[in-house]
Amino acid sequence: MSYDLSALKVLIKKIFPPKKSVYTIDTTGDNKADSIMIKALNVIMPIEVPDEIEIGGFTTKDFDLNTFDLSEYGKIFLDDQRITVSKDDFEIDKLKERFIIYHNSEKFTIDDIIEGKLGGRLIALGDTVDVIIKLDKYALEKFTEGEHKFRLESELIPVLEFIFELNKDNMNQNFVI
Repeated sequence: MSYDLSALKVLIKKIFPPKKSVYTIDTTGDNKADSIMIKALNVIMPIEVPDEIEIGGFTTKDFDLNTFDLSEYGKIFLDDQRITVSKDDFEIDKLKERFIIYHNSEKFTIDDIIEGKLGGRLIALGDTVDVIIKLDKYALEKFTEGEHKFRLESELIPVLEFIFELNKDNMNQNFVI
């Protein structure tokens, strides 16, 4: 069965504006980018985060990060190059340190999200949610100046794709809360 996802593509472009959604940032203060930041802009309506989040059959109530393997559920591509994210490639504790979400200057870790600490939070119209992912030097080298395409393919959800552009205004920025 085929679906017309043109409206979803327009919405994704509004939530992730190409020149204002992805940044390379310095989180340590040494003037060297060490992370990417993905900004999602709420353009829909005020949204209250549920106490229990469910995506593709997984819920935060019964989710076990130690047994979850993203590579079994989908494929991630950056500029049509596959990025393999297998649980065998990462130590769970290091992964937890590398993935942080900020909303209204408040920090949430993966554990916080699984424990429901984001539940009940209101994401107002116009609010942004910042996802920060610490990367190693070699992974960051892929985030060069110019246009890029990120794509997530999964049987659980429709293909998600968004185009972003990196330039002097969103590269190597100091991250300040």
